[in-house]
Amino acid sequence: MSLALILEQNEMSFLLIMVIYVCLMLFLGTLLDTASIILIVVPLFLPLIEPMGLSLVWFGIITVIGAEIGLLTPPLGISCFVIKASLEDDRISLQDVFMGALPFAFVMLIVLILLINYPVLSIGILN
Repeated sequence: MSLALILEQNEMSFLLIMVIYVCLMLFLGTLLDTASIILIVVPLFLPLIEPMGLSLVWFGIITVIGAEIGLLTPPLGISCFVIKASLEDDRISLQDVFMGALPFAFVMLIVLILLINYPVLSIGILN
């Protein structure tokens, strides 16, 4: 039984669907790259979002931001490993890179929450 079918049968609220969606995006972002996350998660949640009458552009923006936050978080924050590999200074450890990326991931999470609560911030230019 697929996750989308379980969520659809339980008639979950919008807020609960978005919490599950963002948590899944953040978790998968620690393990996979952005394209893989989108290919796995969007088909599960798109059937839930479309009947709600929400903008698919907004849903796409939420998806990309959620996946990008996951790329900054341990244990496999791919972006942080790329930064560490490109540094030629042995004094900077991988932990330093992750700690340096943490404030940016936190700010991106706040922006993601704001975009979920106020969709007009992301799609206002389309109106």
